[in-house]
This record gives sequence, C-alpha cells and structure tokens, in this order.
Amino acid sequence: MSSAQGEAKTSRKLRSTLFNIAKVVVSAGMLAYVLFVQVDLRELAQVVAEARWGFLAAAALVAIAGVALRAVRWLALLRGLQIDVPLGRLVNLYFVGSFFNTFLPTSFGGDAIRMVELARHSKKAPEAIGTVLLDRANGLWVLFIPGLLALPLAARSIPSRTVILLAAVYAAGVAGGWVAMGTGLIPWLGSKVRLPGQAKLERFYRTVSGCGAVALAQASAVSLMFNLMQITVRYLIALGLNVRLPFGIFVAFAPILSAVLLFPSIGGLGVSEMAHTLAYGTVDVESPAATAMSLVRFGVQTLIPGLIGGLLYLAEGATGVRGQAQTELQE
Repeated sequence: MSSAQGEAKTSRKLRSTLFNIAKVVVSAGMLAYVLFVQVDLRELAQVVAEARWGFLAAAALVAIAGVALRAVRWLALLRGLQIDVPLGRLVNLYFVGSFFNTFLPTSFGGDAIRMVELARHSKKAPEAIGTVLLDRANGLWVLFIPGLLALPLAARSIPSRTVILLAAVYAAGVAGGWVAMGTGLIPWLGSKVRLPGQAKLERFYRTVSGCGAVALAQASAVSLMFNLMQITVRYLIALGLNVRLPFGIFVAFAPILSAVLLFPSIGGLGVSEMAHTLAYGTVDVESPAATAMSLVRFGVQTLIPGLIGGLLYLAEGATGVRGQAQTELQE
C-alpha cells in the first residue's frame, strides 16, 4: 500500500470515528434535554405505569411484520433487475441490518450489510448497492403522499401554521421524489458538474432505469402498505399509552417523524423524542406522553427487530462480512 493510500485510509477512519462520536453526542444530548428539561420523569413513569400492554404487544407484532414486508419491496426491485434471491434470505438480511443499525454505532450499518451480502449472492455489486439505495428512497418518497392527502382531514385538529408548514414540506418531498425517480434531471446535472456521492448516485439511477416501471410500481405499492402498517404501529402505541387521537393525525405526522430519523443519531434516539414532543404538542398531547410514545416506538420498531436480527446473525455464525465489506464498499 502506497503512502497516499495509507493516508487516505487513515483519513476515512478518522472521519468515520468523528461521525460516530457525533451521533452518540447528538442522541445523548437531545435525549438528556428532553428527559431532564422538557419532561417530568415522575409523570413519564406514571404514563408507562398506566400503559395497556395488549395494545403495545400488538404494535410490536405489526412492527415485526413490517420488517418482513420491506423485504417484499426489495424483492420486487431485484426481480426488475433479473436478480433471483429467495424472499427468506432478504427477510433475514433486513433483520440482521436492524441489528447492525441499532447495536453497533459504526459507519458499517444495516444498509452496508445488505449491500455486501446481496453482492455476494448475486455477484452483481453495483446492482446490489443500487437496489438498497432505491429501496430506502422509495419508502420515504411514498410516505409523503398519504401524509399530504391526510392534512386536509386533520386540519381541524392541527394549528393552521403547522398544516401549512407540513404541506410545503410534503409537497416538496413528493415533487423531489418524482424528480429523482421519474426524470433524468439529476443524471443530466451529474454529467455537467461533480455532485456529492456521485458514485452512489450513478448506481442509484442505473438501478432506477434498469428496474423498469412495473417493478417500481410494485415496490411503491408495497411501500404504501408498509407505511400504513408503521402508522398503525404509532396509533396502537398511542392507544396503549392512553393517548386518544384521530388516526388521520398519525398519518399527517408520519412523514416528518420518519424523516427526522435520517438525522445522524443512534437509532433516532433523542431526535425522535424531540420531534414527538414538538409535533404532538400541537395537538395538546403532554410532553411525558409524547416522549413515552417515542421511546416505545424505538422499542417496538428498532430495538425488538434489532434483537431478532442479532439472534439470526449469531445463528448464522460470524461470516467475516464486516472486514471485507469495508474494502468492497469503498471501491
């Protein structure tokens, strides 16, 4: 290895370490602020003590089923590229990915696991990376659509300024998704100037064009079902914590509460709690209840799938994928 390559590798490791430290600091700092400044811990404990565990158990089951449904969306995209992978393997990779995202605060996360393992199975590394990126983008883009449609129905319960702000964000999300996945604007722009993450963007667009309209439509339909399941999870959690709100409120808030999870953090901790108190505070949900809703959401949508993924990973045995993947994904 040349000195330049060694320096580049050291620089990547340093950036990765600093990024991971930043995620821990963000989660710890924001969670501490919510728990010790915004919320009375005794009131939070009271909300949990009065929980109806049947609803929370139902929320956990729906969340687990949702992980499997995401694998169905991924399968639709892979079939569009003529890549044959058993559905069971994709479900396994989604759970294992949840484990890496939740319990290993490193740059080698769940998406990287899925990329590398699929590349090994299919021998098509660029397509593997592209489908993982497209899978994630499609899920978020489709979520903006029901959120936008639900706003007029929820407008009576949400302050008008909040409705206008959310409508602007969601409309931009829908338009941005259409531009990204339905037009050649960004590829054309990438041919003129150097864009951040150029290599990944190129893989993404090769995948979009390669999948075809049928596969994208199928993936979008599955995304819609998955997103409705995740909104149902939030609704069941609220019922379990004795928070009564119309279902449309949860649909209206879902896109923004999901989008904030992309902010650098550990499993969304801290970021999600802050967003929940702000969003649900506009419809008169007290901070302890809103915070409890977010913490339980982390448990049923992140922690439990992650634990299942960890067990599956241990059952398979250490494959050495992490060390090899670091090199493969940097090429």
